[in-house]
Amino acid sequence: MSDAATGFLARLKQRKLVQWALAYIAASFALIQVLDVVASRFDWPAQFERVTILALVVGFLVMLLLAWYHGERGQQRVSGAELLLITLVLAIGGGLAWQFGRVASASRRADTAAAPVARRVAPAPPVAAAVPIPAKSVAVLPFVNMSGDPKNDYFSDGITEEILDALAQIPHLKVAARTSAFAFKGKAEDLRRVGEVLDVATVLEGSVQQSGDEVRITAQLIDTRSGYHLWSEKYDRKLVSIFAVEDEISKAIADKLQVQLAGGSGQSLVAQQAIDPRAHDFYLRGLTLLAARSVGEAVGAFRQAVAIDPDYAQAWAALAEAQALLPAYGPTAMQTANADSLESARRALAANPDVALAHVAQGMVYMDQMRWADADGAFRGALALAPGDAEALNQYGQFLEGVGQLQPALVQFDRALQRDPLSGVNGAIRVQLGLILHRDDPATAAAQIKAILDAHPESLYVHRSAALIYLNLHRYPEAEAQSRAAAVLNGTDPEATVQVIRGIADPALRAEAVHSLETSPGNSGLQRDAILHAYFLVQLGERDRALAALEAYAIHGNSAIQQLLWFPAFDPVRDDPRFKAVLKKIGLPYKPRVG
Repeated sequence: MSDAATGFLARLKQRKLVQWALAYIAASFALIQVLDVVASRFDWPAQFERVTILALVVGFLVMLLLAWYHGERGQQRVSGAELLLITLVLAIGGGLAWQFGRVASASRRADTAAAPVARRVAPAPPVAAAVPIPAKSVAVLPFVNMSGDPKNDYFSDGITEEILDALAQIPHLKVAARTSAFAFKGKAEDLRRVGEVLDVATVLEGSVQQSGDEVRITAQLIDTRSGYHLWSEKYDRKLVSIFAVEDEISKAIADKLQVQLAGGSGQSLVAQQAIDPRAHDFYLRGLTLLAARSVGEAVGAFRQAVAIDPDYAQAWAALAEAQALLPAYGPTAMQTANADSLESARRALAANPDVALAHVAQGMVYMDQMRWADADGAFRGALALAPGDAEALNQYGQFLEGVGQLQPALVQFDRALQRDPLSGVNGAIRVQLGLILHRDDPATAAAQIKAILDAHPESLYVHRSAALIYLNLHRYPEAEAQSRAAAVLNGTDPEATVQVIRGIADPALRAEAVHSLETSPGNSGLQRDAILHAYFLVQLGERDRALAALEAYAIHGNSAIQQLLWFPAFDPVRDDPRFKAVLKKIGLPYKPRVG
């Protein structure tokens, strides 16, 4: 070792730098442990601890300078002035840190109090082995309504959904669907937990404040794994410029996640047509109503939007989907609803041929009309325009299940659940397919549907699906309970349908059950849909009547639930020549085109 190095080590020992460093590190470690406990109790953000650690690193350098300055052995005492300086620095720094943590915690509590309570979150049925979270993935959490009036939530929710829909158009970008992202609304959830549940690497969150024709939108993109802010921006614009803001935000996210737009960097993800703000407002109201499955009210809101602005393509497309859903949520005649839906979809595509939702609505209607190839083409067209759209994936999966392509349907629902893991509809259908394909045992299926019911207690579709699943499992009391729950949500009398379920469970009650099924006004819904009617008849032992109902369906097309044809309930007649003749007449099973 050289003389210079030896001399340097001697000076280090003389100035006790090693002892000072070890003491400082020990004290810092203890401080960090205490702060970690306090921060978790007061819900302080992760940035607070990171700032504290950085401050301690700077303090470490200051400590080394002080130790070196005090020089000779025996002169390690800090002067009164130096001690006062250090105390002041620590007091001011600690005070600022406490204030930062207190404000951040209060802000989170205020945001939570101002927003509605989120519905319970339950895991969907497992679809695949755990895989790393894809780096190019994002969840758009509901933007906070800063207007001060909860009645204006529809506006901030609608802006959120429009940005989400724009991002879903980007190839190779995984976007969590609305249902799953909105499950965290009003919930001060750790973003790491959000990332794990939704399987996304980033989240976009923000706020919307509207005042007259002015709107302020703030947005920030955050890495769910580190908590770091990747991007943030604030926009103060007129309402007539709202689409340009949404487009800017979407493109900024694409740029930060390094995903290429299909049409190049100049492509607009949000249509830049001039929309009357009053029409846009009705459209946003309709989106919230449709998401809550208040379908009739949603139709009314969308009609208001297109009445004000007849060239509003997105509003026409949303109206088309709502009209296609109407028969499942009320007494609307299917033929009338389908005709209205096709006309609305036509108007949407005339205004903008690239509106994916209009193609989805067409596919739904074509399926009802047994135009399998047309439906197939419409759904594929929608997915070509918006490959990550969970609604398009869901509807295409339902189409494949309906035409007898059960394994491909399972693939589509697994894809849909990857983007919408908290969807009750996707989860319930996935359980049905698992039973039909004998992938899941009865106990597993029962546990899965119960978890979905617990997470979606107000979903009419989930309760209806659960009743069918419990019937398939021969768990009749549970089927009866779910039928009652669905009737309450739908505003109908459950007793007639419950009588049918009891007839399936007990052969001694079947004659009364058949009479109720065929004549009771309370079972009018089961009477109108031919396949649903046949589904219950065959379980009541009325095979001839069930086959006659299916033959009527082959002529009139009076059903929208082709998926039931592949349920085990029809196994007793599956090999009957009349059943096979019905399938042949309606062209099932249909084999989708390749490519």
